[in-house]
Amino acid sequence: MSNRVEVTQPSGRPRLVDLPEAASLLRLSEDGVEALVGAGYLIPSREESGAPRFAIGDLKAFVARNADDGAGALFGEGGDAFDPNTLLAALDGRSEEMARRAFDVFVAAFPEAATWSMVEQFRFIEQARKRFEAILAVTASGEVVDDALTGDLQEVGASAAWAGSSLPQLLVVLRISRDLVVQTAVEVAEERGRHWGLALSLLLTRVLPAVDRLTDAVAQGYWNAVVGREQESLDRYENVVESSSDGIFEVDLDGLVQYANPSLALILGRALPTLAGSALADVLVPLESSNLVERLLTEPSEGVVRAEAVVRRADGVQRILDISTSPRRQEGAVVGFQGVVRDVTTVHEVESAKNEFLTLITSDLRNPLTTILGLGATLEAYASDIPADRVQRIGKSIRGYTERIARLADDLYDISRLEARGLVLHVRPAELASVAQLALASVLGSDDVELRIPADLLAMADARRLEQVLANLVENALTHGAAPVVVEAQARDGHVEVTVSDSGDGVPPALIPTLFSRLRTFSRRDRDRSRGTGLGLALAKGLVEAMGGRVSYETWSTADGASGGACFRVVLASA
Repeated sequence: MSNRVEVTQPSGRPRLVDLPEAASLLRLSEDGVEALVGAGYLIPSREESGAPRFAIGDLKAFVARNADDGAGALFGEGGDAFDPNTLLAALDGRSEEMARRAFDVFVAAFPEAATWSMVEQFRFIEQARKRFEAILAVTASGEVVDDALTGDLQEVGASAAWAGSSLPQLLVVLRISRDLVVQTAVEVAEERGRHWGLALSLLLTRVLPAVDRLTDAVAQGYWNAVVGREQESLDRYENVVESSSDGIFEVDLDGLVQYANPSLALILGRALPTLAGSALADVLVPLESSNLVERLLTEPSEGVVRAEAVVRRADGVQRILDISTSPRRQEGAVVGFQGVVRDVTTVHEVESAKNEFLTLITSDLRNPLTTILGLGATLEAYASDIPADRVQRIGKSIRGYTERIARLADDLYDISRLEARGLVLHVRPAELASVAQLALASVLGSDDVELRIPADLLAMADARRLEQVLANLVENALTHGAAPVVVEAQARDGHVEVTVSDSGDGVPPALIPTLFSRLRTFSRRDRDRSRGTGLGLALAKGLVEAMGGRVSYETWSTADGASGGACFRVVLASA
């Protein structure tokens, strides 16, 4: 084939050839010619169609610049010298060598790597070899990068992120790899002669974009893993906050609630949707007028602000709350406050119960113990002189007082056990009909009890604790009231009301103010121990309020206005 080409067309204008003809004249692929254009070695002339066309003079000039000694032998023998894939294949055979050189460069940059064990060095070199093979594979693929290869590279980046590796350090390793590929390509081209310069130029126009794609894939995998890990931590944090038994809230600088978890709504006795946007001062109402909210929303010099206060819920129930707040910052500036609310009413009641126990020691226990001590001393001193029938009476008295003490001990044990379990409640939707049926199964004489509860009625409660509450109320009605006893429930205004009523005479008016008080229950001298300890109502009240509800007593009336007996009403949040 002759290397002479026509310079001008008959019109005198430079002759232009299209891409396929230019590739044929240069004995290169069309991709190779486009690579030369992209690298700036050839400048095409574009016509209205937008397709690139090349001036014959530009092609001849390119031949003159790149042929051996300017002899124009570019189109002669040795076509492989102009094929970048041939040079790429040569580089692939030196992946192991480049990997070892990469380790030497890495040691120079990070001297601590010189102390690595042989196993660690081998692992680095093996990873470097695979990295070079990946770079060459991406280079050979051109614009079409295999999805599986890209996925593998993204997994490399993700593994580095999960291992805690630094992204900058990972990119330094990639930079070392890129430089070694370029350096090795130059060495191979020099070894094979000057006429390999074109292949080297074409190869280098591929290497840099290939490494960019490699770096992008690794970085994408790295950051996807980082974002995924952060999202996982965020999801875990949100789950902990949402399911926490403590109330958690966020307010802005104006004291308006921006976020509240379900437990806060339960503690404050409010519906969760009503808390957002409400003023904290309107939902945390101290029993005694004070600057509670103002103190809580003050930036402390260090640590957190903490306060304990007796508050009145929206339903009128009083609770003792431990509240702590801390500033919420963005870019160093305070933008609001976050707080934790813990209901410590039960803790205070336990402390009060300890004092009540001391009261029992000085009253209910001291008298029988003193009597037992006196009777025992009498038997010890005068056993031989006391008639047998009197000894028998003394023994009966000792046994009676001992049983009294044992019953009191049982009462105390039961209430302490229930209080301890009451600190861990699992409030969730509970079907009232099934809960009531289980409660009746544990009460003697429940044949005289009538249930009037819809089968699909749900309430927010701890099912096992609610079962205990209903059992106590039914047993109280059967013991102190009269049959029949009716248990009914209905939904009303976003709540569920459960009533337990009997047909007795009701509670004497003098006892109603202290009906749910354990201290008064313990100290009442008219308490009939054969009918129980009298602690059931106090326990029912504590459990219901711990579930976010309330319990009350009223006397219901018949249609003709006569007293119908005692009625205990339990109000719980609707599910």
